[in-house]
Formats: sequence, C-alpha cells, structure tokens
Amino acid sequence: MKQSAEDTRRVVEIDVEVKSWEKSLPGVRELRPPRCPICLAPGVSACGLIVLHGHGTRSRQVWGPPHPAGGSAVLSVQQRRYACQNCRTIVVVRPRGVLARKRYRAAAIAMAMWLWGVEQLSDAIVRAQIAVRATRGLSRPERWTTLRRWAASIRTGELWGTVRVQGEWTLRACAERAARTVAALADILLDDPLERVFAGAAFAQ
Repeated sequence: MKQSAEDTRRVVEIDVEVKSWEKSLPGVRELRPPRCPICLAPGVSACGLIVLHGHGTRSRQVWGPPHPAGGSAVLSVQQRRYACQNCRTIVVVRPRGVLARKRYRAAAIAMAMWLWGVEQLSDAIVRAQIAVRATRGLSRPERWTTLRRWAASIRTGELWGTVRVQGEWTLRACAERAARTVAALADILLDDPLERVFAGAAFAQ
C-alpha cells in the first residue's frame, strides 16, 4: 500500500544515523520542526508561543545491518511526535532511512539490491548478509522472496519513486538500477561501493 501525499508530508526526517539516534534520542526542543509540514505554521511563533507541542514517542523496530560490513540486527527506534495546534496534524520526526511500512531500513534494502542486482549474488548469500532471520521457504529454500518483493516495489515506484526503470525489465535489472541510483547519492569520497550504497540510502526518495 502506498502512503498518501499527506502521510508522506507529515513525516519529518532528520539527518542523524539510525544507530546514533537509538543510543541517544534527541530532545523535544532539539527535534521540534521549524514549521508544520502540512499547514506551514511555525513550530514556535514569533512571540514565543509553541505551536508544535511534543506529543510523546512511538517505538518501532528497524531491521538490517547497522554498518556496511554486514551482520544484521534489530534496532528499536523511538520516533518523536508533535501535535500542531493550528491544523491538529500529528507530525512524526524520525532519522533518515527509516521507511514507512518496511521492517528493513533503507540502507539494508539498498545493500541487498546491490548484492543481488549488481554483483549477481545468490539469494542465499544475500540473505546471509542482510536478513535478521535464517528461516527459509519450505518449497524453494534457495530463494529469498523478500528480494523480489523489494525489486517489484521499485518497478512500481512504491519504493524510491525517483528511480526510473522500464516495465519490461527483469527484477534483477530493477534492483541494479535502484542500487546504482542510490549509490550516486553518497559522498563522492567514499570508494567502497557498499559504503556508498549504505550512505546514499538515507537520501533516496
């Protein structure tokens, strides 16, 4: 299911690495958005009145390797919430790279797409580096169907709508295009391709 435009707009992403966020959650004042993403009211008015009130936190799990070297883990991320007193929207603030309706973080998916689409590695090898669970399908234990679901969501534009693919492309070709597009968003000083994919995923849209 795709997010509605308003669902997407009410999420504010902060340029903080997920693992750092998990270790030390920034405070309410520090994370308060400068303005409501829906009605554009200032977070704090010119006269000092707080418009975006702190509205607690909500925990969610984020799966995947915490660094490009692999070794998957499950992190618990607290998302801060703010209630706009002007339009009553609940604004969610979270670190970049946490995806709506996806257990795995953007960096994990991007790495998987690189390994599977660019390096052409087998499902089993990709699973070993990315997955948090070793469970395999009973009918086709050599396949990790999650890879194909991710690639299919890239093909439809649900995941990273800025990645352009052709409808007749194979799923591996879609994965390759997505991985190369995401890697191009990283700092040019990063040489290792997996480091580039991991870093670039935080800015993919």
